[in-house]
Amino acid sequence: MAVIIFWLSASLVIYTYSIYALILYFLSSSRRKRRIADSEHGNSEIQETRLPNVSMVIAAYNEEKVISDKLENCLAIDYPKDKFEIIVGSDGSSDRTNEIVSSYEASGVKLINYTDRRGKTSVLNRTIPQAGGEIVVLSDANSMYEPDAVRKLVRHFVYERIGAVCGKLVLRTRDKKQVEEGLYWKYECVLKSMESDLGALLGANGGIYAIRRELFEPIPDGTIVDDFVIAMKVKEKGFDVIYDQEAIAYEDAAHDVKAEFTRRIRIGAGCFQAIPLTRSLLNPKRGFVAFAYWSHKILRWNVPFFLIAAFVSNMLLLGNPFYLFLFILQSLFYTFALIGHVLNRRRSGKIFSIPYYFGSMNLALLFGFFRFITKTQKVTWKRTER
Repeated sequence: MAVIIFWLSASLVIYTYSIYALILYFLSSSRRKRRIADSEHGNSEIQETRLPNVSMVIAAYNEEKVISDKLENCLAIDYPKDKFEIIVGSDGSSDRTNEIVSSYEASGVKLINYTDRRGKTSVLNRTIPQAGGEIVVLSDANSMYEPDAVRKLVRHFVYERIGAVCGKLVLRTRDKKQVEEGLYWKYECVLKSMESDLGALLGANGGIYAIRRELFEPIPDGTIVDDFVIAMKVKEKGFDVIYDQEAIAYEDAAHDVKAEFTRRIRIGAGCFQAIPLTRSLLNPKRGFVAFAYWSHKILRWNVPFFLIAAFVSNMLLLGNPFYLFLFILQSLFYTFALIGHVLNRRRSGKIFSIPYYFGSMNLALLFGFFRFITKTQKVTWKRTER
């Protein structure tokens, strides 16, 4: 039984992190039916007179440090001013956020101040219906767009079957050095691109995505990973959700290790919360979307339990030299992760970065699971210092 548990657990980890990616690679290489650059979508821009009215909605809470830069970035976006509105929904901000946003009123920025703090999802539920654009671009206060990003997003909506478009979020460090999260994020972006090719993109990047306003449906105010659930709800309606890696936004990676870990726990709790909200897409009748959801999300979110099962079952097999060797490898990996945790505080230890990030990410998922089942995760958020 220990042998079965070990190999089943190890195989599921290997499958969700590598074999699934290989399956996507071979299928997307042969079909390419959803690729942005193909002959159907093309890279040609929409004629100026055909550009849809767009509303950018930014949910903000105590963003005084970045909101001015964000609004300047929005005003610099290359899109007709008469077809582009900027709305900031303030979730009970207690700093200078509202004051700063109000100073941009003459530039056309609209502030909707919600005095009762109820969380980002509540802000979106109350703000999106007030947007005047037929296309709504959802963004975070710390996401800085390339000037042509909005045009890149909306060009796909000339096709009626497109319900949402996810852009590419690029993580940057202050010193411009690559970090372990950046490497993992690049891996996730590659998966998004291949899933988009196959019509199975799962969720969106909260910092940069667009939806048809008419397809938006309010989701429970307590929803934590709103970007994932909103995009999946569009998919449930039978519309395509695609990924455009040419529509780019930038975010600075967090430098506060503790705050970033807390953010990951919150997201982990949100992932498990999202499963019952999007369960219809797990039905095998949904085809490749269900396959991708099980492979990329459900199994990935349960990796912490697979790792524990593999480690414990491996301990029961130490009498066998082969399993003793595997146990030593596992122990070394987790030791490297601990060393990486210590060295990360000093901004060094690159050789330990992958074990550290893998370990901390899955530990956060584990903590997130327990916060989910104990209902102790708050829906309101505290901005992570960048």
